[in-house]
Amino acid sequence: MRAIKCKRIIDGKTYNTETATQIAGWDEDTDGPWDTGEYLYQTRFGAFFRYWYLEGANEDDYEKIEPLTPEDAQIWLEKRTSWNPELIEALFGAMPEAGSGEIKYTLRLPESLRNKLAIRAEENKQSLNAWIVRCLERCASNGSAE
Repeated sequence: MRAIKCKRIIDGKTYNTETATQIAGWDEDTDGPWDTGEYLYQTRFGAFFRYWYLEGANEDDYEKIEPLTPEDAQIWLEKRTSWNPELIEALFGAMPEAGSGEIKYTLRLPESLRNKLAIRAEENKQSLNAWIVRCLERCASNGSAE
C-alpha cells in the first residue's frame, strides 16, 4: 500500500489524508503501466471525503479529493464493502432488516376495550401489540371491520 499524502481546500474547508482517518479503500494494479486506487476518509470533525488517484499515465496522472455527505459515504461503503457490515454499522448505526418496515402508531382506546383486548391476547399467548396487529391484518384481508 502506498503512503497517501494529499491535501485540498474545497469550499473553504481543508481535506487532508494525513490528518483524517482512512475508513476503507484499495489500490489496484492494472495490466497496463499505471496504478489506480480509491479510499474513503473521515476528518477529525466527522466529515467524509473520497480520495482517488491514477499514476503511471504520465501527463494524465492525478490525485483527487471529493467531499461526501454522510449519505453518500454510506452508499460508497455499501457498494464497496458490503461484506463488512460491522464497519458500516460502526459509522452509521444498525441497519434495519430487509423486508417490510414497521412504523410506530399511537392509538387511543377506551380503557375497557384495551382490557378486553389484553385478556384475548393473554388467552392466545401473545403480546397485546401482536394480538392487535393480528386482528388488524384479519380485518384488512377480509375487507371489512367485522
